[in-house]
Amino acid sequence: MASLSNPLHKLFGISAKEHGESQWHPNSNAELEGIGLGLSRTGTTSLREALDDLGFGPVHHAVELYRRPQHNDNMIAFLKYLGENPQESKNPSPETKARIRKLMHGYRSTVDGPLCDMIPELVATYPNAKFILSVRDSEEIWWKSWRDTVGMHFLTETWRYRIFSVLISSVRVLRRTDDMAQEANYRTRRDFGFIGPQIYRLHNQKVRDLVPKGQLLEHNVKDGWGPLCPFLGVDVPKHPFPRRNESDSVKAIYFGQQVFGACAWAFYCGLVGGIAYLAATPETARSVFSASGLQRVFGLGICKDSN
Repeated sequence: MASLSNPLHKLFGISAKEHGESQWHPNSNAELEGIGLGLSRTGTTSLREALDDLGFGPVHHAVELYRRPQHNDNMIAFLKYLGENPQESKNPSPETKARIRKLMHGYRSTVDGPLCDMIPELVATYPNAKFILSVRDSEEIWWKSWRDTVGMHFLTETWRYRIFSVLISSVRVLRRTDDMAQEANYRTRRDFGFIGPQIYRLHNQKVRDLVPKGQLLEHNVKDGWGPLCPFLGVDVPKHPFPRRNESDSVKAIYFGQQVFGACAWAFYCGLVGGIAYLAATPETARSVFSASGLQRVFGLGICKDSN
């Protein structure tokens, strides 16, 4: 489902210009060949576009979870499964590998969360894939960017998250996306302890330890096409490497979600208030719901039965 074809995506702040069109199709037989293991806020939106340009589409990105609600539900179920079976993150079983392949069927590459956290599972499931660790200039730079955007889901003790969670709770698709983030939050805290800047360093080291030599490229968007294209075995495009302003685009998504949630709450409150008012004033209710009242309120043409 493409972002331009669904007005809700625009309201949520998902931009086709910034996040690309979803190329996933139920009849696609693509399997993962390129796997981005860099954390959110390491240039994953730019890398998504780059992989698409290089012929590694359809590309899975976190915004797919908004575009495909059933896919998001399946992702939540899989994350719950991993949480209940922590041994699967150390030595993935055939069942776990099969579930990942089914979940990601139709995508040729992936970047961003929640897949970037499934390092052992992805390495075991796709032993011949190429892995890309997108990085920032420093742990401090990453933390500030992540904390002020995606980190809202993970820093559940803050007032920002409490307000955010209340606002989006009025819309199921937004609420379910936060449910997915909380499953990822549980895994992050389990693997790395408290939520803090150290996650960046520990995550990246885990990637280096688990991905076989020769199959991993550490890539900063400042590096451009140079190291990426030879690593993937493709020609260098003539156009510049895509550079998306992820900070602004991610903030737009979170702002759009909160505005939409607030509007939904306003509608619900207005509806409840209207019902309460009519219940308290029976004469008004009878007047409104009479044939002439409905005609006045809704402009309905009430026709008498001629038989």
